[in-house]
Amino acid sequence: MEKAKRLRYIGEAALGMVLASTPLALWIAWSATLVLCVMLVALLCVALLALLVESAPGGEARAGGSAALPPEFIEEVHRLFPLTYHHSRHETQRFRQAMQRLAELAGVRRS
Repeated sequence: MEKAKRLRYIGEAALGMVLASTPLALWIAWSATLVLCVMLVALLCVALLALLVESAPGGEARAGGSAALPPEFIEEVHRLFPLTYHHSRHETQRFRQAMQRLAELAGVRRS
């Protein structure tokens, strides 16, 4: 299963590079028809790969999904002022209390 996931990521990256290089290829190509055909094939492959993975019985959407956070947790996160904690060099009491409240709301036990 891990090998299939890794191959999928490699395929998505390769197809993404093909799609990202399409404008440059159109700019330098003598015939745009071939470039557009390659782009369409890559686009279809990406779409099929996404559909196959999402519709698989043990797909990533079901297996890797986590439990929904309670609304109180999300409200508490929205109340936090982002720059206060992100740019602080040391952990303040206010920061510790906010993180403790978030851990309690998420149901995480801190050691």
